[in-house]
Amino acid sequence: MARGRNNNRTSHGDGGGAIHSANMAINKENDFKEGVKKLQNRATMTAELLTEGGEIETFLMEADPDNAEGFLLAQRNRLKAIAEGNAKQWDEIENFVQAVKDVRGDVQRQNQSGAAAGGEGEAAAAGADDPPDYERSIQEAVEKVRLSKESNPNHVPLEEHEMVMSLREKLGEKVKKRARNDDDDDLEIVNNVGSDDVHALKCPITGMFFEDPVRNKVCGHTYDRKGLNQLFSTRKTKCPIPGCSNNTLSLGQVEVDDEMKLKVRRHKTREEAAKKKRDLDETMDDDEEGGGYTVLE
Repeated sequence: MARGRNNNRTSHGDGGGAIHSANMAINKENDFKEGVKKLQNRATMTAELLTEGGEIETFLMEADPDNAEGFLLAQRNRLKAIAEGNAKQWDEIENFVQAVKDVRGDVQRQNQSGAAAGGEGEAAAAGADDPPDYERSIQEAVEKVRLSKESNPNHVPLEEHEMVMSLREKLGEKVKKRARNDDDDDLEIVNNVGSDDVHALKCPITGMFFEDPVRNKVCGHTYDRKGLNQLFSTRKTKCPIPGCSNNTLSLGQVEVDDEMKLKVRRHKTREEAAKKKRDLDETMDDDEEGGGYTVLE
């Protein structure tokens, strides 16, 4: 019994298992965040559909003007609440991972101190009946990280988190972004994306509306895949956007731009609806002109 107890103490005392578990948790940070990203992407796509002045709002206002406004407001508020929840979860993941790193660092320093003293984990374990409570240590470290962030003058409140602000932009709201410089001055940027810039919906290479848009993960620019292939056929490997410093353009840098696809589809749908309305108005005008009596003098 005594031998088994000593072995147990040694395994906990050297902290090897704790460090291994900490490394596993830290390495899974991107996996933890992936679920949040998926939820946020769905909310953003829905926000695109419910944007102010969009076709859904127009349709609902025409079909049920008494209830449409309240319904739209409720759905938009739900989306903003989802974005705030995603932002909170994102911050909690980062706080947790940082706390695990801090606790891992403490364990490593304790091991190094023990090894330098010649006793390593055995001496520390000899006076302890229970193994270290790493769960409690992490909880305390998480709280410490959170308080440190909130006390930072540059701390961004939840309602101004990038996820929340981005979704509000997709809804067509005017948002104010504050960027702090070294003098801690606020720079106010007002964006209104209630309607898409037609020029931004066209490939910078072909000049045509995007059909198969791909986004460059390095510099953030979007091209149509057909236009990109045309560029490569000329053996050019520089991003075609003026002023871009990306001189190593390749297919490995791009990914499908679903957001741009939605923007182009929304624009074309809006244009088609506007054309149908103009055609209908012209038809009604022609009927009114031809349906009256002609008075001969």
